[in-house]
Amino acid sequence: MQRDQRTVAGEIHRAIRESLGETPRLIGAGLTDQGVHAEAQVANFLTPSPRPTAEIAGTINAALPADINILKADEVPARFHARHDATSRRYRYQIALRRTAFFKRFVWWVREPLDPAVMEAAARALIGRHEFLSFADRLEEVTEPRVRVSTASFRRSDFLLTFTMEADHFLPRMVRRVVGVLVEIGTGRLPAEAMTRFLTETVGDPAQWTAPPSGLFLERVIYPSATPVVAPRHTRPSRRPAPRR
Repeated sequence: MQRDQRTVAGEIHRAIRESLGETPRLIGAGLTDQGVHAEAQVANFLTPSPRPTAEIAGTINAALPADINILKADEVPARFHARHDATSRRYRYQIALRRTAFFKRFVWWVREPLDPAVMEAAARALIGRHEFLSFADRLEEVTEPRVRVSTASFRRSDFLLTFTMEADHFLPRMVRRVVGVLVEIGTGRLPAEAMTRFLTETVGDPAQWTAPPSGLFLERVIYPSATPVVAPRHTRPSRRPAPRR
């Protein structure tokens, strides 16, 4: 929440206050930059309300603006923490290969021709545990620079080239800078081997190629199988309230 700016967390906190008459601490699974979207963000708060969780979600939704929507509410253990209990997170980045009239806010239109095969080959270097300091912003906030990446792949559909990346955690600006480097590789301005060099050396080069926030989506936050999880439904940016006691 930010005092002088409209934020998702701020709007949800206001909606909880207006609908439930409470001002709880709202714990989110992570932060997203301005302009980045979230399809299945997760947040939890403690409430003494005896209402069923579905009713709580509906009541809060009624007080939210149209661009924020709660998909689901579940009761979770009192010790549940939306951020610390997550085992991994999955992001999706959408690159438009042509001009689009309807989806400008949700894509990065790259005008130059791209070579998806070369980009896919470069993305394979991301799999495994690597140090991502070359791709990080706000280095003073980074406590664990080594990230374990389980998925880094592309999918082509219609006019979109979609990059999916799943990892145990992410550093500030990491996905956007990874995508920026992949686009540079796809246009031929960088060799595919550049990705490996940026993972083995700490350099500042990727910052100049940071992809815009418009194409980035937090697609899912993954928890241990025993924890209730909301699956993405490709809706407006969303948050989920929990738990109640």
